[in-house]
Amino acid sequence: MAGCIITIDAMGTQTAIASQMSNAKANYVLALKGNHPTLYGQVKNWF
Repeated sequence: MAGCIITIDAMGTQTAIASQMSNAKANYVLALKGNHPTLYGQVKNWF
């Protein structure tokens, strides 16, 4: 997956899935929904 760009819905934010993409050196875009308030708040504040 190195060199690939992966787009995935909110399911991709699960730790196991995100770890697989990261370990494979892939670039990825993850969707984030408001039903994960802690992570959502952190991302919102970062942007």
